[in-house]
Amino acid sequence: MIAGTLQGWDPAAGELVEWRLRDGDAVAASAPTHPVGPSFLQRDHLVAATAKRATGAPHRAVVMMVTDIDEPLDRAAMRAAITGFVRAHDEVRSFFEVSDDAIVRRVADPDSIEFDTVGTGPSGDHATLIDRLHTRIDSEAVHDRLPGVVFGAVDAGDSFGFYVVSDHSHTDGTASIGALGELFERYRAHRNGTAAHLLAAGSHLDYIADEYARAAQVSPDDPRVETWRSILADHGRTVPRSKLDLGLTGPGTLDAIAIDRPLASADATAACERRARALGGSLLGLLFAALARAEYEITGDPAYFTSTVLSTRDPELPGTQGWLCTFAPVAFRADAGDDFDDLVLIASDAVRRTRDLKAVPVHAVLGLLAAQGEFVPDDGSPQMVSYLDFRRLADETSPEIAGGQVIPGVGRTRNANLWINRNSDGLRLLSHLPDTAAARASVTELHDRVGAVLAEHASRADLVPTTVGDR
Repeated sequence: MIAGTLQGWDPAAGELVEWRLRDGDAVAASAPTHPVGPSFLQRDHLVAATAKRATGAPHRAVVMMVTDIDEPLDRAAMRAAITGFVRAHDEVRSFFEVSDDAIVRRVADPDSIEFDTVGTGPSGDHATLIDRLHTRIDSEAVHDRLPGVVFGAVDAGDSFGFYVVSDHSHTDGTASIGALGELFERYRAHRNGTAAHLLAAGSHLDYIADEYARAAQVSPDDPRVETWRSILADHGRTVPRSKLDLGLTGPGTLDAIAIDRPLASADATAACERRARALGGSLLGLLFAALARAEYEITGDPAYFTSTVLSTRDPELPGTQGWLCTFAPVAFRADAGDDFDDLVLIASDAVRRTRDLKAVPVHAVLGLLAAQGEFVPDDGSPQMVSYLDFRRLADETSPEIAGGQVIPGVGRTRNANLWINRNSDGLRLLSHLPDTAAARASVTELHDRVGAVLAEHASRADLVPTTVGDR
């Protein structure tokens, strides 16, 4: 599995097949309101999505999963699998009504959910297929439709391409990968007449209620609040922004493009991790150290500051569907230490401190600090670095995962967000950046420099001193 782009998915041509909720309008109309509203992250998304819709801009705040399967499609088995999947997860049965006064969640009853299989004609060429997917995204993978998830396939006879696209309010990267795995586990069970072996899953709505309860307990003297306070004080009291030249002409966003490329082979990644751990650090610390060093070399600014994504998923309930993560700061000096090995340790310590923050809701912390004048809210999302090890999230030997891609929607940005992912082939990097010549040049240079740092680090994997003090 890789993190890719929709333009990079080119399944064999065939008949377009869509699975649609039976009597969808009637089911939505009968869905009761629920006392648990949106999570903090969902609320941000819903407000932004509503404002963007008012401008007439296309909807791209989605997470997509696509895969190619080298066997005939059993349409009836997939219909049953999709029906069972949506019935099982309260977040997937949710939709939102957004007004100036409130955001209301409505949740359909599981027994009201039934999908139908609809053939919609030939897939056409690649451009036609992508246009059809964008049409479905704009009209169906949205927060105020039930479900805000679209399921479809390109049936080529002896093989098929499959996609599932969700409005971001209902999912994150980890949940989307889990959704693909669960759908195909259910699919094969229905096709073969066997029992599906599903991961334990909980209620996303229960998670949200707990998140609000934890937020209410955040206090100014909490050590985790102090960590945020200290980092923000060192970095202008606001969210991180990319320090690269992105060709921005003002405070607004620009149309984004995606750059996807390999970063390190499996052997080089293993060597990097071996050396980092022998020094007392971590592979993630090494990656942040490499990013900080590369950014420093390009910009001349040694004060590295970004945000990262932390999973808040209950490890006992790995199958839960929803947006189960938070954001936290990563900050350190790229010119600290005597050499790069020192910087790896410094970055690894920064990552460990960041992980201590995941239990405290970020919105509660920033709200508290804003009220005290120690945080200045900024319109828009922060610069972000995400890391996922796909080997730990799904069975890479299963066909849907082996041929799968997780695809963040590409919309507008003023950042240069990075998704670094590991699979059995090593490390791969995906960036979304403004569609400008300056951004392409500076982000490509950053990627090149990070790759060179990792290659050099891997080449020294067997030269680790016996103790850190021997360096």
